Amino acid sequence: MDRTTVTTIILAILASNGFFALVQFLITRWDTKKNLKGTLKKLEKDGLRTQLLLLILMQPDEETEILKIAEHYFVKLKGNWYMTSVFSKWCKSRGLKPEWFDGGSETE
Repeated sequence: MDRTTVTTIILAILASNGFFALVQFLITRWDTKKNLKGTLKKLEKDGLRTQLLLLILMQPDEETEILKIAEHYFVKLKGNWYMTSVFSKWCKSRGLKPEWFDGGSETE
C-alpha cells in the first residue's frame, strides 16, 4: 500500500467517526430541546392555574382579567383538571358563558 491509500483510509475512518459523533450530538440536542419545551409548558400551565385560582378566590370581580387568563389556560394550554369545576362555578355565579369554554368535557 502506498502512502496515499493509507492516508485516505485513515481520513475515511476519522471522518466516519466524526460524522456519527455529529449525528449523535444533533439528536441529543433535539431531545434536550424537546424535553425543555415540555417542562416549560408544564410550568406555564401550573403558574396560570395558580394565578387563575387566586384571582377567582381573592378578586372575583376582576372578570376581564379572569376571563383572559382562563381562555389562555383552557384554550392554548388545554388545561382542565381541578380548575374546570372552579371556573364553571365562578361563571355560573356571574351569569357568564364564554363561547370558548366547553364546561370540562375533557380531563387532563
